[in-house]
Amino acid sequence: MYKIMKISMVLVIFMSVVIFAQDPGNPDSLIIGVVEVPEGAPSVMVPVYVVTDDSVAQFILPIQWSSTDGQVHPAGVYYFNQLLLWDEVNDSIDIDNNHLLITGVHDTGGDENPVLLTDYQRLVVMRIRIVIHPDAVDQFVPISTYVDPFYGPAVFGLVDGSTSFSPTIIDGGVTYGQVGIDDKQTLPSDFTLNQNYPNPFNMETEIGFSVPSRSFVTLEIYDLLGRKVNTLVLGNLEAGYYSATWDGSDRQGNPVSSGLYFYTLKSGDVKLSRKMVMLK
Repeated sequence: MYKIMKISMVLVIFMSVVIFAQDPGNPDSLIIGVVEVPEGAPSVMVPVYVVTDDSVAQFILPIQWSSTDGQVHPAGVYYFNQLLLWDEVNDSIDIDNNHLLITGVHDTGGDENPVLLTDYQRLVVMRIRIVIHPDAVDQFVPISTYVDPFYGPAVFGLVDGSTSFSPTIIDGGVTYGQVGIDDKQTLPSDFTLNQNYPNPFNMETEIGFSVPSRSFVTLEIYDLLGRKVNTLVLGNLEAGYYSATWDGSDRQGNPVSSGLYFYTLKSGDVKLSRKMVMLK
């Protein structure tokens, strides 16, 4: 009860002062790790990273998971780096509805506390402890953010106290045991860029891609004239499979018009592009 009350106070402080806007610089990212766990393991830690070029001073992270049999779920959150020095960082787990709410405010008065600014470096800021009950079947448990009906989507708030925005989200999860030879996730051997889904799309679309080794990666949207519309991913990524969501807006947060667009994945000498169609 005490933790829920503290979360409510943090949300009042945060939501009463911020105005939702487009990320003012290059896109900040929240990356949920993907981990593999052998059968019989009682628990595992899933890292959560941020990549920022802004002075993030508040956040709201509504997180969800999906376990095949309900036997794999979060049991706590541990904080690292700047978050250890923040005045308020709280979490609340709703096992029945598969929801985890994490909130933070860097400074509620008194001594100055550090903001979350990583200068494009990937930084672990928290680890979610996932427990695995003895009767759990082999499964992949996806972990992602979602749009909470009350609190809204995942949001970063800046130190100016008047601006907030949704970061680029890269989902993660836990692979427990043998999920099947064809389904078991292994590290990719090449860069790949999947066709977006849905396509054509109206409100938003998801773009999947893979990275074979730690690399600096960009994923950008272009119009028919070759003008950059938006940047979805910009930063160092570990080897793995990723997805990013485009909501049909430009870099200023304005909705784009219907038509044909290109999305391009770049890393070093690698450049992959595909087409997609937005309909309104």
